[in-house]
Amino acid sequence: MLSEVERVLLEAVHDEDPPARLRELVEDAGDRLTVDERSWLLAADADGLRLTGLLVVKLRFERVLRGDAALRREFDADPRALLERFRRYAREVPAAAVFPEDESRAFSAWSS
Repeated sequence: MLSEVERVLLEAVHDEDPPARLRELVEDAGDRLTVDERSWLLAADADGLRLTGLLVVKLRFERVLRGDAALRREFDADPRALLERFRRYAREVPAAAVFPEDESRAFSAWSS
């Protein structure tokens, strides 16, 4: 089970603006975070959070492509269109898949 600190960080790095989302989540956490945990989270480097967020999104997109050859071909044919669909998917569908096939199935189900 994730600790509240882990849950907050995980949700923040999946957001389009990780530093802003982290601040919101810390404010909303109430007594689920200690004073030390709040301080630690709010002291996180904003650029580091953004970079981590970009890496997380990149890895998720790679899972989508690795899990489905048709999606790879679609990306080769029109990368902008697929990236835009993926951005909407990433905003709307919480990350849960570990394996490429699971992520691409989730993406395809969402796209349908």
